[in-house]
Amino acid sequence: MIETDAGEPTPQTCLRVAREAAELAVAAADHATNAVCRSRSGNTACLEEAAHAAHREAVEAERHAVQAERWAADPSVPDRSLRYCASQAVDRAVRAQGAAEVEATAAALRTELERRLTPEERAERESKQRREEAKEEAEERAATGMDSDNRDLARMNTYLAESAVSELGWAAGHQRVLEAAETGRLYQLDEQVRQAAERGVWSGGRKISRERTQDLLTAGFLAAATADGVRRLTPTPMGQVALELARLHPAGLYESDKAAYEARYARVAKRHQRSDDKKAAAHRLPPLDPTALRLYRRPVTLAEQELRAEREAAEQWEDEGGYCPGVPTPVPAAAAEPAATPVKTEPTLPSGMYFLPLPSTRHRDWWTIQCGRCQGGIRIELPGEWHDKDEAAQAAREHYDEAHRPVDDLLTEEEVAEVERWPLSDAQRTVLSHAEHADLAEFDDGFWALDCVPDRWDVNKRVARGRVTRLWAAGLLDVRLDGNGRRQLVKSPTGRRVARLLFRAERQGIAEPAAKDAKLAPLAKRSGGYPLQSEGRYFKGEQRSAAEPAPEAAAPLPAVAPKQPAAATDSDQPLLRRLFAPRVERPAYDVRTVIRRPQRVLTPEERERARNTRLLNLEGALIMGITDPVPNSSPMPEEAGARVREEVWPERFKVIERKYPQGFARWSMCERGTCWNCLAGRCDICVHRQKGGPDVDRNLESVTNHRGHAVAKFIPRPGGEPCVWWCRCPCPKDGPAPARPAAKPKTAPPAAAAVAPVPAATSARASEPEAAQAALW
Repeated sequence: MIETDAGEPTPQTCLRVAREAAELAVAAADHATNAVCRSRSGNTACLEEAAHAAHREAVEAERHAVQAERWAADPSVPDRSLRYCASQAVDRAVRAQGAAEVEATAAALRTELERRLTPEERAERESKQRREEAKEEAEERAATGMDSDNRDLARMNTYLAESAVSELGWAAGHQRVLEAAETGRLYQLDEQVRQAAERGVWSGGRKISRERTQDLLTAGFLAAATADGVRRLTPTPMGQVALELARLHPAGLYESDKAAYEARYARVAKRHQRSDDKKAAAHRLPPLDPTALRLYRRPVTLAEQELRAEREAAEQWEDEGGYCPGVPTPVPAAAAEPAATPVKTEPTLPSGMYFLPLPSTRHRDWWTIQCGRCQGGIRIELPGEWHDKDEAAQAAREHYDEAHRPVDDLLTEEEVAEVERWPLSDAQRTVLSHAEHADLAEFDDGFWALDCVPDRWDVNKRVARGRVTRLWAAGLLDVRLDGNGRRQLVKSPTGRRVARLLFRAERQGIAEPAAKDAKLAPLAKRSGGYPLQSEGRYFKGEQRSAAEPAPEAAAPLPAVAPKQPAAATDSDQPLLRRLFAPRVERPAYDVRTVIRRPQRVLTPEERERARNTRLLNLEGALIMGITDPVPNSSPMPEEAGARVREEVWPERFKVIERKYPQGFARWSMCERGTCWNCLAGRCDICVHRQKGGPDVDRNLESVTNHRGHAVAKFIPRPGGEPCVWWCRCPCPKDGPAPARPAAKPKTAPPAAAAVAPVPAATSARASEPEAAQAALW
């Protein structure tokens, strides 16, 4: 066996945990099998499915346990394989217990495989890791002659060359021409291109292909300068970059000029072009991709960096007036030998910080800083660019001191004492995390963490009410009130400090999350409890929504004073002035005192239409109360309304309108009929009796364009009058509930009497309790 690393479980622990997990999984499978044997015929199928699932997980757990025992006897197998088998066996046991619906006792075995490191072990592991990294860095520098940044740059250039060289359409001869031009000895004389034997001697030398040279010159890879009748050819910046890329990826070059020509022809030939145009386009070499030209940066070796540092030091000395031509450098009398010229070393960066070279100018190199600790190992660029590496390193150290040093430094005694005063559980810490990284808000149905999973789209989770209110009472959360009545919970300054301390303490192994939620002492000013929005309570200064029903114990409403005529009449104002004028103060309305209109009795045709509706749409109509709606009085006759719905409405309105027995979009809130419980004769559980009030409309509609996109908000009732739906059944909505109807006998019911058809616009209602139900069904 390989020696076990610090912090890892021992092989004996892994074997024991794997065997215990397998036994727990088998016990859970046996329990599920016994449940099937004792079951009745009604639920046998569900129990058999659970038994099969538990059996599969038990078999897998046993397999992992046997595999761990087999690997323990093999000295060549590393210890991490045993830990893998043990963790897999524990996972299978937890799943088996979950399928058998027994207590998940196997989850406690995970703690034995995840031992926390002590501070000494953590420090020793980090020291060992740093020594190994330094050793690997020294080996890489000795092999490549470059530091880590330039090695990364060389690898990026290699990847860039794989895609850019093939697009050049070069043969190997084109690379040889550019290499000859790189030496500075390529010239053209008397229509012949040669490479001179010596620099400055423009006669004789090795012949170079004139066609390839001309192609490179036309494409912009070579530049020509004529002097003394000799045309000297040198690489352009684009040509130098293309040559470096071709050296990095020689496999992208073609073996012959013919193969390169055929490849260019296949790439540039268009079907609509003439044959001569295709050939002419294939003979031309394409320029280098501008993206590749911009991304390529030549790596610098360590020797070149030292020479550059010496040159910069000498130039700086000269700029400061310390150098005089022809005068030797003065040597102090006490010095036995001249002092060595200081060599400028590379500035060091804190752990997790990196230099990123930027495109350089003619006279300066530019740098920026990347941080790999701000976002979970992803390197992000810090704001700012520097042409001096020392200044960039100073900015990196300042960022490290501000953002990361507090986490790395050991906690003081005062900080440890403060951590012990906040024994938060893992769930409470998760709530604090939601308040910082997600959108923790309160709605009428409770507290929700919105979009709280970073790698999945639009995942919302409900948060326990008591957990949030206790953190708020302890001063760890603050409430931010939005103008639309929505409450958002964010971390308070105390909450941010406590969360940071708990993170540092857990990372250093000083404190772990508590098993249960901590009972925190509330602040004096918050001892009265959290005013829950679901209970109709508000913070001081928070306004009640105009569409929200008033509480039942509200005082009698005072008489509303008549409005003063505001700046003439609304009809005298333009439409935009009326739409965007300042809102007048709305009168208060008690939605529980609205006038309840009678029920509607369906005609035989309407009953038949309801019977032929799809069950899902019929259930939706019953829930929304539009199975037996009562239309309001309107100056538009029904025939004109039908023509508008048929000829003016867009198709998306017609599709959903045809699915419901009485239509869908034509009914407003106050036109809805009887709830589904009262239609079924269960007035004791009327919908609005259960809610304690009617359904209130927000008095907001959307104006859509021809594509169905909402482009504006339309307020049909600017005065604030509520549009409510009270169930039209005459049963009382408050006070003692009506008696529950007796169960019907199982004998065949007598034939229902025929109901006389009543016009759809009538407001009459039969006096019998079951008249609405009989009329509907």
